Amino acid sequence: MKVVVYVLFLLSGTTFGQSLKLTEREIEKYAKAIDKLVVENKVVRVSLPSMSGCGGALDGYYLNKSLVLVQAVFSGELGFFSQRIYVQHDQFLKLIYREHFAEWEKYYEKYPAEKYELDSAKMTYTDTVYSISLTTSTLFRKSASQTIISRKPNQKLIDRMVNCGKSMKLELQEVIAQVDSLKYIKELPYSCEDAICGDQLYWEAIKLRDNGIELLIDKLDDSTLTSANVVLFGGNYTVADIAYSALTEIIHDIPTFELLGVPFDKPGCGYCAYWNHVRKSDANRQKFKEAVRAWYHQNKRQLVWVESNNFATCDCGGKHPNGGHYKINKR
Repeated sequence: MKVVVYVLFLLSGTTFGQSLKLTEREIEKYAKAIDKLVVENKVVRVSLPSMSGCGGALDGYYLNKSLVLVQAVFSGELGFFSQRIYVQHDQFLKLIYREHFAEWEKYYEKYPAEKYELDSAKMTYTDTVYSISLTTSTLFRKSASQTIISRKPNQKLIDRMVNCGKSMKLELQEVIAQVDSLKYIKELPYSCEDAICGDQLYWEAIKLRDNGIELLIDKLDDSTLTSANVVLFGGNYTVADIAYSALTEIIHDIPTFELLGVPFDKPGCGYCAYWNHVRKSDANRQKFKEAVRAWYHQNKRQLVWVESNNFATCDCGGKHPNGGHYKINKR
């Protein structure tokens, strides 16, 4: 809890305004606090479904809707480069760039291609890390094998990383915009014999798969009303209700009523127990959100992808837009 409070204090700008630079010590403390929040699943992970143009596999981490960390890895044959960018108030505080590449020339000197087959176990690697703290005066460290070999700033590298970071922020915002568009949905799918019905925005959010799961969970306390009518039960969907519906289409068999803490209304109207509970208070929605978040992080490593045309949220026919769903592997 102290870590969250500390980071929120920095993000609030109470002490550090946009025009003020943090000291190196403050930046290091902030970065360690963010790393701890990531490990403890106290931030929202957003992933780019496709490869980032300059970063490769891209994840962004958000705290209270604010981007606090960008992490990207581009892997190649026997090597990779990675970027890690700590962010505060949309300003980059610390940049870490790592190059881990196979030493092909050294390898072929020892094992000429005309005499030996490639044996990756005998390959050696370079491992160079650039750590850049954007304080009042930029602090630059180039390390190899954990030994600092240069402190002279490489401005081209810094500029390239900053520009790439800005590009990756925009790419992540496009994913966020897809989930934010749930508030514009006018109709959810209900019954379709030979085609997929409902608003296309709903299915686009579902097609994010695991890249948008934590974003959807983060919406589970959003009580903003939409114009989509709840068939049979009456009233309108909130953004939270639509987000949970999309979540259950991505991951089948989430124990809804166990997480709600109320029983399914078997002798009465059945699923109305959900509507009665979440509509009763915002506090109920908040508790449900935290329960779903905890359930997901407890079970996410056991989720497996199943190719299927089964729909969880509607009586729909035809090919599923996702081509399948996640389920818990109970083995």
